[in-house]
Amino acid sequence: MTVREFPILRRAEDGRYRHQPRQGGIMRRALWLKGRVAVFSLVAAANVALAYARPHLDMAMPDWASTGINDHDLGHGVHMLESFGGNNGVVVGDEGVLLVDAEYPQLNAKMRAAITRISPLPVRYLVDTHWHWDHTGANGEWARSGAVIISSEKTREHITATQAAAHALPGKPFAPDAAALPALTIDTQVTLHIGSNTVDLIPIAPAHTDGDVVVRYREANVIQTGDTFFNGFYPDIDIDHGGTIDGMIAWYDRLYALCDAKTKIIPGHGDVATREDVRTFQAMLRDVRSRVSNAIAAGQSEAELIASHPLDDLDVRWGGNVVKQPYLLAVVYEDLKKRQR
Repeated sequence: MTVREFPILRRAEDGRYRHQPRQGGIMRRALWLKGRVAVFSLVAAANVALAYARPHLDMAMPDWASTGINDHDLGHGVHMLESFGGNNGVVVGDEGVLLVDAEYPQLNAKMRAAITRISPLPVRYLVDTHWHWDHTGANGEWARSGAVIISSEKTREHITATQAAAHALPGKPFAPDAAALPALTIDTQVTLHIGSNTVDLIPIAPAHTDGDVVVRYREANVIQTGDTFFNGFYPDIDIDHGGTIDGMIAWYDRLYALCDAKTKIIPGHGDVATREDVRTFQAMLRDVRSRVSNAIAAGQSEAELIASHPLDDLDVRWGGNVVKQPYLLAVVYEDLKKRQR
């Protein structure tokens, strides 16, 4: 990724955070992070605001008509589709397609066209790696077309609760829609046989959320991480729904062990990665955690920590995308303080 391709953050009506390219750049992906209006109830948001002053981010919706979908053929029938939301996985079987993550509903027609170019067979299964709207927004559309939605139990709980929240009005993200709820939930590894591909659905310990599912395509030697891993920029950690900095850091040891030197990793957002990218990312997060922990031990408030700009050196490599230093510092600070109580 060149400097000109780094996005500028804009905030959409649903409260999440996506990126769009700087002037002269090309929209190669968009990061739709969990803005806390869509991520937890307004009551919970108010409670957080009373305790902390977590920075807000600004974003705007894209022009859906001009937003494209890029197909990356990763071999052995596995594809990564890349667009404005999270990265999507596609694998073709003898009787249908397995799709991993649903994308925005506004891009559903384009997603269907992209999948049809890979295979004319219908989408039979849809796996939600976690509950956020950029990964589940089109759940209902896929289900009404016959797809069986699979997720962790926690992911189903979070979608259900958010649909019931006061702000989920018709036409808005998480508006009540029974079809959008996963029909099958798992709490241990499940294996699907999709044509010549063996696909493992692996629930993991709390990391990005408390309901993350990672997908391993064995024969293709590909692993899809959902938002437990971003390639090339600071992560978002949904601490309001069970995510934790320590869980993220610990998960990367397991992820690395699942890989070999040739494994291709489909991150939640960003380019296809390798296991060495995972180690580099883990080292960065350990560094961030250490700096925040030291600030807490020194008695700094969240506001004082943010004002001190302790990640300026890391920003050069990691701060050029949606999640900026103040937001990451606030999330890690709140997570560590919560665990001290």
